[in-house]
Amino acid sequence: MKKLLAILLLIMISFSSNAQRLSNFYIEVIRESRVKNIDSLITNISKDSISIETELLLAELFFLKGLNDKSQSFHDQFFSKNKMIVKHSEPEVYARWLKNYGLILWNQGKNQQAIEYFQQSLNTYKGINGIGKVNIADLLNNMGLVYVDDDPEKAINYYHQALIIYEENITENIDKIIQISVNISLAESRLGNSIKALKVLNSALSDWSEIHEKGLPTEAFINLNIGNIYLADQQFVLAGDYLNEAKEIYISNYGGRNSELANVYSALASLGLQNQDYENAIFNIQKGLEANSFSFSSKNYKLNPEKNDAIRMNVQLSLLTQKANILESYYYGFSLNNDHLIIALNTIELANQLIENLRVSTQNKKDQIQLSNDAAGVYELGQRITLQLHEVSLFGNEYLKKAFQFSEQSKSSLLRLSVIESEAKSFSGIPDAMIQKEADLTADMAYLSTQISLETNISELEQLKGKYFNLNQEYESFISELEVNYPKYFQLKHKNKKNSVEQIQSSMPENTAIIEYSNLNSTDQTIQYILTPNSITFNRVYNNDELLKYLRAYRNTLNYNLKSSFCKISHILYDHLFPSKLDKNLNKLIVIPDGELSTIPFEALISKISNSDDYYAQEYLINKYELEYSYTAALYMNKISDSYSDNALLISPVEFGDQIANLPGTEAESQYFTQWCDQKSIPVNSLLRNNATKENFKSADLNDYRYIHLATHGTVDLETPDLSGVYFKPTELKSEQNILYVGEIYGLDINAELVVLSACETGLGQINRGEGVMGLGQAFAYSGASNLILSLWKVADKSTSLLMQNFYQEDLKQSKPSFSKSLQLAKINMINSDYSAPYYWAPFVLWKK
Repeated sequence: MKKLLAILLLIMISFSSNAQRLSNFYIEVIRESRVKNIDSLITNISKDSISIETELLLAELFFLKGLNDKSQSFHDQFFSKNKMIVKHSEPEVYARWLKNYGLILWNQGKNQQAIEYFQQSLNTYKGINGIGKVNIADLLNNMGLVYVDDDPEKAINYYHQALIIYEENITENIDKIIQISVNISLAESRLGNSIKALKVLNSALSDWSEIHEKGLPTEAFINLNIGNIYLADQQFVLAGDYLNEAKEIYISNYGGRNSELANVYSALASLGLQNQDYENAIFNIQKGLEANSFSFSSKNYKLNPEKNDAIRMNVQLSLLTQKANILESYYYGFSLNNDHLIIALNTIELANQLIENLRVSTQNKKDQIQLSNDAAGVYELGQRITLQLHEVSLFGNEYLKKAFQFSEQSKSSLLRLSVIESEAKSFSGIPDAMIQKEADLTADMAYLSTQISLETNISELEQLKGKYFNLNQEYESFISELEVNYPKYFQLKHKNKKNSVEQIQSSMPENTAIIEYSNLNSTDQTIQYILTPNSITFNRVYNNDELLKYLRAYRNTLNYNLKSSFCKISHILYDHLFPSKLDKNLNKLIVIPDGELSTIPFEALISKISNSDDYYAQEYLINKYELEYSYTAALYMNKISDSYSDNALLISPVEFGDQIANLPGTEAESQYFTQWCDQKSIPVNSLLRNNATKENFKSADLNDYRYIHLATHGTVDLETPDLSGVYFKPTELKSEQNILYVGEIYGLDINAELVVLSACETGLGQINRGEGVMGLGQAFAYSGASNLILSLWKVADKSTSLLMQNFYQEDLKQSKPSFSKSLQLAKINMINSDYSAPYYWAPFVLWKK
C-alpha cells in the first residue's frame, strides 16, 4: 500500500511542475490530464499543427496514460528528430525530455540508467537562467524515489533537498510539501526512525493546517500515515486515535466508498489483529473491501466482492490477502475451526484471480516485478493454509495438490506469461489489430482506476465510476468475442487454466521425479514437494537461516575449491534438502529451486559420506541421477513449441583486447562443437575471432538456429541485472559496445532447442521473489531458448573446454537424444579424470524451460 502511495506521488510531482519557459498551453494540458480524458487531450493536440513542444507533450501524455512502451517510442522519435535543436536552442524542453525519459527507464526497472537521465536533466535545469527551482525539486524527489528501496538514507537526502526548495513558498507548494513529507516518513520508517518520521509528518500537518480549513482529505492522508507509524511502533492507542480521525474525515468528504478510506480500514484491521481482537479485525477488513468496491456491501466475513468489483485492483488484492491472514491468525490464535481456513482459502483464490487481471493490465517491467513479489506473498499464504488443511484432513491429497499449484504460481511469472503470450499469438491466428485493441482496453481501465482513486469531487467521481463501468462492460464483451471468434487464443491466454497435478504427472517419464522447493519465509521453513508419475508427497525443511548458512558454505567450498571442508558440508546440506529417502527406482531428478537454491549445483551434493577423502570416491547425486533444472514444473512439461530448424550458430571471439583475458581454450571447444554438428549433419554458421562481433550476432537470423554455442566471457551485475551480459569481439573503443546486455537479450527472437553459454557465472543474477534469478539465463529463456547450459562460478578455461568436449561426445553416443544424460556422463568422466574436484565439473548446469 505504501509503495502505491509513493508511486502516485511521483506522478503528481513530476508532471505538475510550474516551469517558467514551457508554454502555458503545455502546463495547462498536463494539469488537465489529471481530471480529463487523456485520449481526448491527445486527439485534440494531434489535430493542431505539431511543434517541437507539442511533440514532447504527446509523448508525455502517453506516459501519463500508462503506455510506457508507446511513450518511449515517441520520446525516441522526438529526440532523434530534434536533438540538435533542443540541446542548443530549447534547453528546458531538453531538460524535460531527459526527466521524462528517466521516468520511463525507472518504470522498466532500470534504476541506474534512470538516475543518469535525472542527473543530466538536473544539470541542464541548473544551467538555465531564471528557471523555476521547483523543476529542480521535482527531479530531486524523483531521484529519491529511485533510491528508496535500496538506499533509503540517500533517498532521504534527496527528499530533504527538494523539501528545502518547496518550503521557499509554502502556500504555493503545500501539496508537494505534504507529498514529499510522506515520502520522507516512509523512508525514515523503513530505517526504523519513527521519531524522525513523525516529526516531518507533524510539521507538514502544521503547515497544512495554517493554510486550509480542517477536515479535508489531505489532513486524513497525513493522519493515516501518522497512525501507521504509531501502529508499527505498537503505540496502539495513539494509532487508533489518528486512524479513526482519518476515517471520519474521508467519510465526510467521500462517503463510504473510496480506496483511501479502504487503506484506513486496512490499518484499523491490523490494529485489531495486533490486539488479538479478531472480530474487530474481521469487521474492519470487511469495511475496507466495501470501501474499495463499487457495489459490494456485507458484514458477513464468509462473503467477498466479485473479482471485477474493485475501485483499485491492487488495493483490493492487498485487502483480500490481509483478510486471509486475519482468518489464518484467528484459526491458530483462537478457533481451530477448519471453516476459517476454508474461507481464507476461498479468499486467496479470489486474490489469485485479481493477480491474473493485474498481470494483463500491468505493462511496465518494474511494476510487473513488484506484482510478482506481492503475488509471491499471496501464494506463500495459500501454501500455508492448504498444507495445514491437508494435515488435518483424513482422506485424499486435494489440499496438497492445491499447495503444489500455489508453489508453481509463485515462480517465474514473467517467463511463464511470456510463454503463454507467445503461444497465444503464434498458434491462434488472431489479427494484430485485436491484440492491440485488448492492450488499449486494459491500459484505459488501468488509467481510469487511477483517476478514480485521485478524484476528490463527488460528481466527477461518479462520472469516472460510470466510465469505468462502461469500459469494463466493453472489455468483458470483447473477451466474450475472443472466446467465440478466436477460441484458441482465448483458451491459451484468458482461460487461466492451471496445469493440474494429474496433467503434469501424465507427461512425466517413468523413474523421474520433480523436486520442487518453495520458501515460506514467514514461518521460517522451506517446503519440498516430490512429484512422481504416480504420487505426490511433501516435506518441511525447518530453520531457513540454518539452511542458508550451509547453502552458502557449500557454494564457497565449491567456488574456492576447499577440499578440507567440502565433503562434510555437502553431506549436511544434502540431509537438509532431502529429509526423506527418494524412491530407489528413480534415475532422473527435475529440480525446481526457489531463491538462493537456484545458485547451487545439486549434482555435487553427497548422499553418503565415504571412507575416503578423494573427490572421485564420493557418492554424488550426479552418479545416480540425471539432473535438470526448471523454472516451474508446468513450464518443464509444456510440449507445444517443439519445431526447430536444423542449423547451428557458433560464437567464439577467443581474444578480447587489452582489458579482458583471452580464452585460447575456446578454440578447441569450438572444434568439438563443429565436429558434433558435422556428425549430426547440421550446417554451422561459425562466427570466430574477428567475426564474433555483437553486431554480427544480432543481425543473424537467430530464429533459424536449433543450437547456439557461445564460448566467451560473461559479466554479472547482481545489483542491476540488466547490466549483466556476454562479451563479443571488440570493435569499438568503448567496451560496452562489445557486451550484449540482458535488456537486449530479452528483445531477441530465438527458437533454439539448446543454447550453451560457455562463459563464467552465466547462471547467476539478482534474485527476485516471485521471479527467481533475473539474469542471463532467464533472459535467453524468455527470448526463446528451450534448454540452456549455464555456469554458476568462474572456472578454468581448459577444464571448461574439456567438459564441453565430453558433453558433445557423449551426446553422439545416445540412441535417444538427452542433454541431461549427456551432461551427466560428461561430469562422471571428469570425476574419473585429473579434474575430479567438483570445482571443475559442477558449475555447468542444464536448465529447461
